[in-house]
Amino acid sequence: MKKPANIYLVDGNSYVYRAYHAIRGLSNSKGFPTNAVYGFVNTLLKIIREKEPDALVVSFDSPLPTDRHRVYEEYKAQRPPAPDDLVVQMPYIKRIVQALGIRICEVPGYEADDVLATLAVRSASEGVDAYIVSGDKDMLQVLNEHVWIYDPVKDRVVGREDVLKRFGVPPERVPEIMALTGDTADNIPGVKGIGEKTACEILKEHTIEDILASPGLIRRERLRRLIEENRDAIIVSLTLARVDRDVPVDIDVSECMRREPDWQELLNLFSELEFGTLLKLIPPQPLSGRYEAVLDPGTLKDLLDAVEPPFAF
Repeated sequence: MKKPANIYLVDGNSYVYRAYHAIRGLSNSKGFPTNAVYGFVNTLLKIIREKEPDALVVSFDSPLPTDRHRVYEEYKAQRPPAPDDLVVQMPYIKRIVQALGIRICEVPGYEADDVLATLAVRSASEGVDAYIVSGDKDMLQVLNEHVWIYDPVKDRVVGREDVLKRFGVPPERVPEIMALTGDTADNIPGVKGIGEKTACEILKEHTIEDILASPGLIRRERLRRLIEENRDAIIVSLTLARVDRDVPVDIDVSECMRREPDWQELLNLFSELEFGTLLKLIPPQPLSGRYEAVLDPGTLKDLLDAVEPPFAF
């Protein structure tokens, strides 16, 4: 099977939520909400149109608890349940993704971040350039010479050198930064009183393991005390911030190649959701049915006589 030159790995949950909050009040004539569907589909189409990826995968979080929830009960606990008007759109989103010829990858008990990290590392090991479409800070830890982050909103690609320039440490040490700063989006505790700038200054000189083993390495008394008092929180936060690169994903990179869209399914879905703009993107479809060539003039006359005249005012 042909191997792709590149693969784009989309964090489905992240961009569905972005679309839901960015577009408000959109629904079809029956009152069915369509804002998240419309926004997310347009994000995918932008990637396809502008990047022309060889392979494309969308991953969604599993509804089942993950290892992170078992490590820390409060993990993501601050997040409210998905709104009802978003929940009802998810089946349509997944149907459209599949109809576009895009592979969906979900693994029970794992977050999309872990699935995408696993696929990115696997792709890179096979010489395939991987672009993770995600705005999550924790995904920066996966970056290397074959793995990048792509932001379709800003049309920006972030690489290993960008991480070094911003933090002063390589991508693989981003979890150490998050262990000190925490992450409000995922409710990772970190250490209250240590921000990104301070965390980076500390970690440029010492690893997180070193300062946990020997807090005396920290010269500033206030910071040293914070480290000592929050040792357990730092250890837990480090575990939460590290993505899993060994998720049991039972697909090969070559199986993620883009397929020919199911135009009829897209036509049906876009019609039901009343996406007029997207309907215009669907090429004309051949008529289905039984055909027979009419070569005899007499037969043609009989057929024409049988056709009812057009209605006229």
